[in-house]
Amino acid sequence: MQNALPFYLVPVLKSVENERILPLYTSAHAYVFKVIVRLTTLRESDAYWIEPDFYGKLVYKNFIITVPFLFDLISIYSRDNKEHVSRIIETILKLQPKYIQDLKQGLSYLLSAFTIIQTRCESELSEASPSESKLNDLSLYAQDCSSVLVQLVAISTTLRQICSELNVEFAISNFYDNVLIVLYRNIQEVNKHSQYLNYLNDMRVELLETFRSIISVQLEKIMENADDSLLAADKFISILTECLANSVFVRDYKTLFDIEDDLAIVQLGYKSVDQVKYDFIQKAYARDIEPQEDRNRIKALVSSELENDPETHSVTAEQSNMENRIEQNVQYIMELLPHLEAAQIRKVVCSYDNVEEAVSVLLEQENPNSALQPAVGQDEPYIPPDPLDEFYLRTGIDRLNIYDGDEFDVMVNDKVKGIIKKGKGMPGQPKTMTALLDDKSHIQQVRHIYRQFDLVAENDLDDDEYDDSFEAMTESESRHVKLSKDARNTIVDQELDNESDSENNESEDDQETNQNQSLAFCENPELARKRYEEKLNSKYLRRHGGPAAGPREADVRGKPKGQGQDSKVLLNRRHKNENKALSGNHNRKQGASYKRNRGMLPS
Repeated sequence: MQNALPFYLVPVLKSVENERILPLYTSAHAYVFKVIVRLTTLRESDAYWIEPDFYGKLVYKNFIITVPFLFDLISIYSRDNKEHVSRIIETILKLQPKYIQDLKQGLSYLLSAFTIIQTRCESELSEASPSESKLNDLSLYAQDCSSVLVQLVAISTTLRQICSELNVEFAISNFYDNVLIVLYRNIQEVNKHSQYLNYLNDMRVELLETFRSIISVQLEKIMENADDSLLAADKFISILTECLANSVFVRDYKTLFDIEDDLAIVQLGYKSVDQVKYDFIQKAYARDIEPQEDRNRIKALVSSELENDPETHSVTAEQSNMENRIEQNVQYIMELLPHLEAAQIRKVVCSYDNVEEAVSVLLEQENPNSALQPAVGQDEPYIPPDPLDEFYLRTGIDRLNIYDGDEFDVMVNDKVKGIIKKGKGMPGQPKTMTALLDDKSHIQQVRHIYRQFDLVAENDLDDDEYDDSFEAMTESESRHVKLSKDARNTIVDQELDNESDSENNESEDDQETNQNQSLAFCENPELARKRYEEKLNSKYLRRHGGPAAGPREADVRGKPKGQGQDSKVLLNRRHKNENKALSGNHNRKQGASYKRNRGMLPS
């Protein structure tokens, strides 16, 4: 059955050149149906029969009859053998109720196929000119799915009830407007004589009848005075309200069926239904007979007024005469200036009453085309054509959505530019505090700043502001001694000079040490230790009056366990236990801070 032709392609076999194909296909088609009928028969005779319970478990557990099998059976044989197929379906559902749940899942999958077809139509038909083969494939796909649904509802009341529970009504109306109508208009633009147009028209009528059959389930509940009749009435009105979004479907439905009787049943069956919704639905689904009559009556009144009123008739006559005169002037100027366009000439003629003035204006212009062109620097803004208008002209659908043009819309774009965020932080950023602290990327940003400190200029600048040039001159004059008078003066002067030089050197050394201490990066550890040791010694001398003794050796380890301990060892242990520090660092923190304050340790 999977390779069988659908009902709408069977007539194609008649046009095949080989005449043996159609009889062979017809005989195979009949034999397969006989096998299926025999397979679903429980009792052939008194000698050959099978128990219903055993049969239901047998065909279900061994997958002899499945939901795809039933769908193929319905789509191929239900139109020519409606009674037999209906009996087979009802028998199987009665013998094995588990098939009802499977059929619900199958119908859900069929509705998802409707959504897939609609998505393909929106994506593939958005092109400027879709090919005819693509349109034909989509129409066949849509017809296969919709024909299965139509026959399911037509042959079995149980399946019709299941469709009502799954809210198939809105799916049908949406599929009608967004798939069948769109395909029909696109195929008509490509090929007006395509046979697929007839297929789509037939399917439109069948879907309207199927919608009518499914929605009648709610009317039957109301007429039977069931317990849920109020719910059925509300559901009936809500279904019609939801379908108002599909204008073409509503127009065709109210043309084919009269909804006044249905609304009367709803109101009579349960009078407490919402009157506001009832009036709204009644106005929305009312037939457009009265507005058409009003339009015809208005047209008749307008034509009669034009005939009876001489003033309006004279106005129209004057307008026609003006247009004729303008056309004559345009033709006259085109004979004189044939290189100009008619639109340019007409624009100038409409601006000037006299033909001579219009001709002079056209001749005086350096560029004749400038009459219709704006001045330099005053270009008219270019307004591109609206793609929605083009889409409306091709499909007849004028739909706007808040998600139109959204780059993150997953229903339109296959690959959405987005960030899938998992956990804390953003992709590419540190995930934990440790990773954030270990991040050294900022070093690269400030590396150019540190490179400026690589080169250090060492220049010996003379910071002495005192000018000693005159001092050198006076010093040389004062030390000029004549050796003829007394030779001893030179020696004394040399000794005095040496003493003064030594004193100056000592003072300079002291100044240099003081300057070095203030300019030193850190204090000399040797000097700091020496000063600290002297401070401890002086402190000990002040307290005890004698030099500080060395550290006292206190044996706390003693002998090995089991050999006994001396009283001195026990006393040392007791002393150590009583005088041990409360914290375990033993003043290491204080010592470290002391050294750090004096520059012994890097801070």
